[in-house]
Amino acid sequence: MSAERPSLISSYEKTLEWIKNNTLPEKGIVTTSQKRYPYLEVTGYLIPTLLDAGEIKLAKKYAEFLSYMQYPNGSFCGDDGKEYFFDTAQVLRGFNIAAKIWPEYTTNAIKAADFLSESISDNGAIRESYDGDIPESVKLYALFPLIEAGKSFKKAAFKDKTQKALKILKKQTGANQNILTHFMAYIIDGLIELGEREKATEMAKTLFLRQKSDGSISAYPKVNWVCSTGLAQIAIIGYKLGFIKKADKALDYLSKIQNESGGFFGSYGQGANYFPEEEIGWATKFYLDAFHQKIEAFFNSNHQIFPELVEKNDQRFKQISDFFGNLNGKAVLDVGCGKGRFAKQFKDQFPKAEITGIDLSEKLLESVPKEIRKFQGTILNLPFEDNYFDCVYCIETLEHAVRIERAVDELCRVTAQGGRIAIIDKNIERLGELEITDFEKWFDANQIKSLLMKNCSEVVANYFKLNDQTDPKLFIIWTGIKKSQTLDENEWHKAMIGYASENQVITRIKNNQFPVWIKPLLEKTKEGESMLELGSGTGELSVILAAYHRRPVLLDYSKDSLAYSKKILTALDLKAKFIAANILDKLPLPGNSIDWVWSSGTLEHFSEEELKMIMKESFRVCRKGVMSLLPNANSLVYRTGKFNLEKSGKWPYGAEIPKFSLKECFKNAGLKNIQEYSIGTYHSLEFINQGKAEFKDFFDSLDLKEIEKLNQGYLLFTYGEK
Repeated sequence: MSAERPSLISSYEKTLEWIKNNTLPEKGIVTTSQKRYPYLEVTGYLIPTLLDAGEIKLAKKYAEFLSYMQYPNGSFCGDDGKEYFFDTAQVLRGFNIAAKIWPEYTTNAIKAADFLSESISDNGAIRESYDGDIPESVKLYALFPLIEAGKSFKKAAFKDKTQKALKILKKQTGANQNILTHFMAYIIDGLIELGEREKATEMAKTLFLRQKSDGSISAYPKVNWVCSTGLAQIAIIGYKLGFIKKADKALDYLSKIQNESGGFFGSYGQGANYFPEEEIGWATKFYLDAFHQKIEAFFNSNHQIFPELVEKNDQRFKQISDFFGNLNGKAVLDVGCGKGRFAKQFKDQFPKAEITGIDLSEKLLESVPKEIRKFQGTILNLPFEDNYFDCVYCIETLEHAVRIERAVDELCRVTAQGGRIAIIDKNIERLGELEITDFEKWFDANQIKSLLMKNCSEVVANYFKLNDQTDPKLFIIWTGIKKSQTLDENEWHKAMIGYASENQVITRIKNNQFPVWIKPLLEKTKEGESMLELGSGTGELSVILAAYHRRPVLLDYSKDSLAYSKKILTALDLKAKFIAANILDKLPLPGNSIDWVWSSGTLEHFSEEELKMIMKESFRVCRKGVMSLLPNANSLVYRTGKFNLEKSGKWPYGAEIPKFSLKECFKNAGLKNIQEYSIGTYHSLEFINQGKAEFKDFFDSLDLKEIEKLNQGYLLFTYGEK
């Protein structure tokens, strides 16, 4: 691999990091590295860029910020506080795609589109005019978002208005205008979007005539400096129009002049005068877009070299087929399906399977057989629901994903619990045996294995050869089975006891080492009252309640856990009743047979619908009321620790969904006099290492009332009476 190859990928990663570092909390992207206030236009048209890069959460944050920054008439302002047609159109680019994913932004998109439509007069003239060096024809780049909104929201008038505006603006364009490349590129890309490829190609050719051997293109015809944004946009145009080598040279040049921070000054070179000392967000947007376009253009322009059929005894197909087994009746996803040759092979072999293919290249997808469902999209943002597919595979696709960890996470996300994942790609130890692209990565066997292990069990990496003529270690197949979010009996028992012996628990109880959350259970109950614990686990809390003369009943679906609890109670000469049952089933008790039903660290593992069932049954069997202790979603220290443990694959408790409140759930079950507060503030520190001492000092500085009001306890206690 040449020196330039890793640097191009590194440049992409640094650019994305710059955007994250220069996003204002709860707002959008900064205007420049020196003007640290949000730029609405750039925040808007960064949304589709971020989605292509797999940064879904950041894109959503941008959309949310813009939703309340919109003026009542639907417009958006520039950094001078004035509303602008062009700026509003670029925010609409973001809202158009955001509304398809998050419907709450539909109203914002329609309002912005209405403003744009109303700004175009009946003859097509746009009422707002620019002063200074910006040509009116840049507004060509503002028309396509309005057309897209018209399609999405079924408003034909939007298209009619844009067609009239196009006629006027097109007359103002010219191949030899002495304008900044940034503005010229807006004009050309706008023409491409509007279907005016002939005019766009004519203008693009004129620009590429100025390209130097190093890939740069001067900002104006007779200067020696380069506009970074303009060059990135020209690269995008080159990829779209088929000037791929010229676009590659432009992108390579940009990666070499990129600042160490990952950002770009607006211009570089002697005499540069377009933000020459400020890093600008729109340069990073178009650099990322150019990179995305480069990958897509490679596959579109080389579609003829990719085969349509799987050769007999192809070991890639055999490896995956052997791992998947019988696929009839199953939903299968081929990520990076190309022309659908492997998908078709699976469909032929298993006609009752539902086979779906997704690929970045529109050209490749044209050859996918009709019996295969097909989608255009990126591995970094798969357009499918969580846990949908029984089997997911990708063959020599991950190598082109650039953001490898994100791609593997997406493969795991769309795979059903217990479903199978297979990845085939090339061994980095054999790098150099084949010619590769400058955006391609090969992998170490352990690298992908460790990424899969975050979400999968039984992860295996095996080398294999494609045929008798190929290197036996050129290819690697990684396979895994998506972990169930719900632990089975044995896993749950191990997680609950934490590998502590019964004697250790007995010693804790004898030494009065009680967890602080026993306090509300004792305060709300009386001696002699019966208390049913749902999901009793170790039974430690019920044992303590027995020591304080309550009458515990322990219910758990793990017989090992119940046996563990029995030993502790026997050793302490305490008594309790035991029920082996699943709390998702009808509780094996008559109505009004137990004073209190309660749980600790149980309800967070169930969906909203399951919670309703559990609460309904709890209400049925109790005489006096229901109590719950579960992780508190408001506890930032606990949430931070949990996040980091999950990220590293070290979280032991399966799917755990902390709650902000259970009041509504208790109310809907029929309970009254509902009370709720958090407890265990100091215990939240057990989940973190860094900052533990500082948080403890802070908590120590507070009195009990302040700590209670902060609501930062690890557990949320909810109480309701029948």
